[in-house]
Amino acid sequence: MNRVVGWWRVVRLVPLPMAIAIGLTACRLPSGKREASPHSDAASAAQPLQLGDATGELVYEGQRRTYHLYTPKTYQPDRPVPLVLAFHGYGSQGKDLANGSGFNQTAEQKGFVVVYPDGIDRRWNPLNKLLTGVDDVGFVPALIAHIKQVRAIDPRRVYAAGVSNGGFLVQRLACKSSSQIAAFASVVATLPSQLQGSCNPQTPVPILMINGTDDRKVPWQGGNLGYGSILSVPGTIDFWQRRNNCPPSPHVKQLTGDRVEIARYPNCQGGSEVELVTLKGVGHVWPRGGSGSASLLNGSEEIWSFFQRHRLGQG
Repeated sequence: MNRVVGWWRVVRLVPLPMAIAIGLTACRLPSGKREASPHSDAASAAQPLQLGDATGELVYEGQRRTYHLYTPKTYQPDRPVPLVLAFHGYGSQGKDLANGSGFNQTAEQKGFVVVYPDGIDRRWNPLNKLLTGVDDVGFVPALIAHIKQVRAIDPRRVYAAGVSNGGFLVQRLACKSSSQIAAFASVVATLPSQLQGSCNPQTPVPILMINGTDDRKVPWQGGNLGYGSILSVPGTIDFWQRRNNCPPSPHVKQLTGDRVEIARYPNCQGGSEVELVTLKGVGHVWPRGGSGSASLLNGSEEIWSFFQRHRLGQG
C-alpha cells in the first residue's frame, strides 16, 4: 500500500465494477524525455477510416499516449460532428470507461465522436506538472488537435467528461480550457481545494456534476482526505455558481421517487449554466440505467443532454 502524503501521492482503493477508484494524481515519472515524433498524427491520419471502436496513439512530451475512440456509424468525413473527451478513474483505462459508461451507445444514437484517453500509469494529474512530472492538462489540447486530424470535428462543440480521478481532471480543465472546451461534466468528483485561488477561466463555464450522497471515496461534505483536500459538493456548485454569475436559486426537479434531484442554475453569464444531479443514498458509481443504485439515471444521456445545450462562440 502506498504511503499517502499530500496531492502527489495516491490511495489504492478496491476497484468498483468499472474499476473506478479515486487517487487524484499520478506518481512521478522517470526523468529524461524524448523529442515528440512529428510523424504520429500524419501516420494516424493516413490510416483507413474505422467506424465504431478503434484505438490510436500520439506522442506528447516524449511520451506515447494511447486512446480508445468511438465513431458512430452515421459519421461522414465531410460533416463535422461534436467530440466528447471521456476521462477514466484511477486504476482504470479508457476501454473500461467505454465499456462501463454507456457513452458509446449514446454517441451512436446522437451522432458524436467520443475519445477515451489512457492516463499514464492508469491515473490523471489534475494539478501542477511539477508535482508529478506529468502534464495531463497540457496533454488535452494536444489530444484535441490530434483527433481533429483523424476525424471531422466541430471546433465549437468539444466537451469534457470524467469520473472520479478523471472528474478531478475535468474540474481543472474547467479552470484552464474554457476557450477550447464548450462544457464540462464531472461524475463523483469535486473541486480540489488548492485550485480555488488559481481557477480563473477565460470565459463562463457550463458545468454539470453528478454525485451520490453516500459516496465514501469522494464524500459529499468534502474535507481533508488522505489524497488531499477537496471542496464539498455544495461548495463546488457554489464556487461555479459565483464564477458564472448565476441566479441565486436553482430550478429543482425530482425524479425516480425523489431519489434523483436535479438542481439547475440557468441563464448564467454568457449563456452558461451550472447543474447538480444528486443521487440520494448512492455511493461511488457512474449511473447508467442498469440495476441497483445505477438504475436511477443514465449518466451518459444526462451528460449529453447538458452538453448539447452549449457550444463555443464564434471566433
